[in-house]
Amino acid sequence: MGFELNYHLGTGKPSTEKRYRVSQVLSDHQVPHVVWFEDALVHYGVPTAVFDLYILVEDIELTAECLAKAGWTFDMHRPHRIGNAEVDLMSLPQQRLISADNHTRTILLPATDWNFSLTDAQLEYADIRPDSASSDNKLPFKVPFPPLAGLLDALIESWLECPSDDTMLSIVLACQISYLYAHVPVLKQQKSFVEQMRYEHRQFHFDVLAGMETGTLPFRRHQRPIRDALRRGEYELRECSAPRDTKELFFPLGRLGSKPVEEEQQDEDTT
Repeated sequence: MGFELNYHLGTGKPSTEKRYRVSQVLSDHQVPHVVWFEDALVHYGVPTAVFDLYILVEDIELTAECLAKAGWTFDMHRPHRIGNAEVDLMSLPQQRLISADNHTRTILLPATDWNFSLTDAQLEYADIRPDSASSDNKLPFKVPFPPLAGLLDALIESWLECPSDDTMLSIVLACQISYLYAHVPVLKQQKSFVEQMRYEHRQFHFDVLAGMETGTLPFRRHQRPIRDALRRGEYELRECSAPRDTKELFFPLGRLGSKPVEEEQQDEDTT
């Protein structure tokens, strides 16, 4: 039987235990890991669907061997993707495996490539109770998720550093950042949250709260030098980093009248 596309809506569904069983295996073998991308967004209340299960680990090769011994099989099909974006394994390596029950494709990613530290972060854990009909072990197991600030920091940094010629990956990352700000109340209502973020990303946060349109190339061009200046200690945080009548950053009528993505991409490539 061939592998079927995995489609899963949120936590608490009947297939949750099957989906996250990989975490139980990795925990049993003391492999540090954390659930990433859409599944992490769902953990914080974002109403998004998820497909492949992305897991950050320290060593994707050793982790893949561990899963293979536990019954997972390698998925050698092309192309390799992050969401809908095709990626080059030379720049963004990954290992893909399919669970023994043919239920879930797990994609292992190096944590350092995605700007997250498995050793420094205080992870959050969700208790998953095994399905009594499919498991001999009736005890719940814990699935590690990134702290909200750590997830947002990592996504912001990944988006800011996304290659300018990788439009689709940039869109994937920008959408996830936008989803967090749109659906997680603590990001919108409590400016004190910024104290949990990396210092160099705090102006990014303030600018989003001020109403700047996130996910656009003008916004990225605007935020990169600010981040770099904050790292050098040459920038003072403020409520908003640009006049509110700056049309390319605020888009008061949405994206109406803005340049097509292709034109914006050419502008960024020449800067």
